[in-house]
Amino acid sequence: MAETRSFQAQTNKLLDLMIHSIYAHKDVFLRELVSNASDAIDKVRFLALTDSELLEGDGEFKIKIIADADKHTLTILDNGIGMTYDEVIDHIGTIARSGAETFAERTKGTAADAATPDLIGQFGVGFYSAFMVAKRVLLETCKAKADHAVRWESAGDGTYTIERLDKTRRGTRITLFLRDKDAPKDDAAMTADGAEGDGGDDGDTVFNADNWTDAWTIRRTIKKYSDFIAFPIVMDTKKYESEVDEDGEAVEGAERKEKIVEETLNSTKALWTRPATTIEADEHKAFYKHLSRDWNDPAETIHFHIEGSQEWTALLYVPEKAPFDLFSREPRRGLQLYIKRVFIAEDVKELIPEHLRFLKGLVDSADLPLNMSRETVQQDRLVGAIKKRVTNKVVAHFKDMLAQRRDAYVQLWDEFGTCLKEGFHYEPAGKDKLADIVLVRTTHGDGWSTLGEVVERKQAGQTALYYLTGEKLETLQSAPQLEVFRKRNIEVILLPEAVDEIMVGALDKYQDLELKSAAKGELDGLPETEDEAKAKQARSEEFAVLTDRLGKLLDESCKQVRISDRLTDSAVCLVSDSAGMSPQMERMMMAMGQSMPTQKRILELNPDHTLIQAMRDLAAKDSGDDRLQEFAEMLFDQALLAEGAPIKNPAKFAQRVASAMTYAVAH
Repeated sequence: MAETRSFQAQTNKLLDLMIHSIYAHKDVFLRELVSNASDAIDKVRFLALTDSELLEGDGEFKIKIIADADKHTLTILDNGIGMTYDEVIDHIGTIARSGAETFAERTKGTAADAATPDLIGQFGVGFYSAFMVAKRVLLETCKAKADHAVRWESAGDGTYTIERLDKTRRGTRITLFLRDKDAPKDDAAMTADGAEGDGGDDGDTVFNADNWTDAWTIRRTIKKYSDFIAFPIVMDTKKYESEVDEDGEAVEGAERKEKIVEETLNSTKALWTRPATTIEADEHKAFYKHLSRDWNDPAETIHFHIEGSQEWTALLYVPEKAPFDLFSREPRRGLQLYIKRVFIAEDVKELIPEHLRFLKGLVDSADLPLNMSRETVQQDRLVGAIKKRVTNKVVAHFKDMLAQRRDAYVQLWDEFGTCLKEGFHYEPAGKDKLADIVLVRTTHGDGWSTLGEVVERKQAGQTALYYLTGEKLETLQSAPQLEVFRKRNIEVILLPEAVDEIMVGALDKYQDLELKSAAKGELDGLPETEDEAKAKQARSEEFAVLTDRLGKLLDESCKQVRISDRLTDSAVCLVSDSAGMSPQMERMMMAMGQSMPTQKRILELNPDHTLIQAMRDLAAKDSGDDRLQEFAEMLFDQALLAEGAPIKNPAKFAQRVASAMTYAVAH
């Protein structure tokens, strides 16, 4: 018969694992102990709503840090709920037992449920992070209204001592006896090849005790991790004041006196926890600069709170200027992550998509899944839901800007439009919403237009939206492929950026109108009468001898030579097959190191151009005339130059042009 047994943990090994393997950075020990102290205060504050005697006359909540350089100790003191003898055994003597989690479960559904404290602890291991920097930890605690206090002590070796004491003040005092400054390196300090790496805070030892009795180090760490804890975090500091007279003026020559003052280390003002309507613009500017280290003010602020099955807050800022590394291979991106106002990580990439990487800001969640050290976000449905909600909110905000504050949106687009268009690749599911905020240049004028505005200006009978991609706007504006569109007053979208190829590839339609390249395939989306269709067929037959001959002469370069519907002024142009790759995309793929097969394109001839008509007559008279070979290659190079593409043999092209000019001058 099968027998079921519980796993047996080797306490020493488990504790050693928690001390040396869970946390990536030693300084988080202070974050964890301060967070525990905050939870303890939150508990007593909550319970005091129905039992004011718990406060015992001490209702000024705070967390105090005491650093003693001479004794090499660091103390964290709070006036929270405290613990009894049995609770110390349950929550401190039992690894991974969370008192905060137990308290939260017990208070669910109570009459005061609306005021239930937002406790930080969840794994019950934060306390043991103290052993990363301490060789011995002393805990002294007294629970509110209890008849005794408790003293607990351990060296982190798997054992501890505990005893009852006479009742003292309410709260908990944790004293860390810091490791010696010159402790030897541990195995983690060695690199793979055996060379010594960064073994500790001073670069030479596992831990430098002087760091954690230094007021500046403590301030910096509190500011980094616990700046927005709801209760004051204080520390005694020395200040020197001069003696003053009755008028408050400094007495000349008087000796300055040392004075101990209690300094508050954290701001306690989590801006994002306040209603958006109560936050002044100057407060946002100051917070943005603190958050992003940017000299400029933010261009836009996006602040929202989500409630329901998920509860979290986002405070996002759009910078005024694009950062220098926006398009570098590995740009700094992501949002700061807070869990219940406690800083967790600096650049969490999982919270925003790649095309919104220019955003600065934070997300504060009450229940985001983290690893045990609370330093890494786990891939989870909630993380994906936050990313999706942030994306939708930002796009909706930009859409409102476009409708109500167009000038401001145009400035934003000038800075980040290229980046936003990457969203068609990274977030294809949201392409329709993204398409509504895209701005484009067109043949309609010099300014920006939305795709919706292009649709509104379409001609009667027009069944497609036309675009042309290339490398420069100036080249596109003079492209021969646009001549027929100008003649018919049909607007064409001009796309001069490499990312535009990705955008139009993903966005095959907009408002039921197909997006078609003005330089690809047949122009089958233009309004056309029956007479125009017959004339087109007649022209093809009229020039058949010439197109067939040029097609054979340019067989290695061109897929086909045909009569054009696009041209009105230029003699020739190159177009791609309807299913072919555009030259812009081809060059982009080659720049990325992709091996690309040669793309043969179609050479189109303008039947109304004098040169093409003369060549028609020459081919009709003698299709084997040697001059057709020279003219064919010149026409192909001319078509390449017209679209800004390089030609294979510039020197030979120059010789042919010189010969043609010489012949023209002589005759």
